[in-house]
Amino acid sequence: MTELAKMTMATIVPTLRYQDAHAAIDWLERAFGFHRHFVVEDGEGGVAHAQLTFGNGMIMLSSAHDDEFGQMQR
Repeated sequence: MTELAKMTMATIVPTLRYQDAHAAIDWLERAFGFHRHFVVEDGEGGVAHAQLTFGNGMIMLSSAHDDEFGQMQR
């Protein structure tokens, strides 16, 4: 990794929703080497918000819900 990459932050942060966010987090860690930066449970067994980092990049994810917002994302 270059010095520039170490000093910069991602300017685009993808946000994803998963039916099983806990399994997705585990898979992203094992398959690609992401690291859990921040995970907030939703109180119903899912993930309200998670931040996973890889190098200077980050993705955010949460559990998908069958609510109005979730319907728009199909």
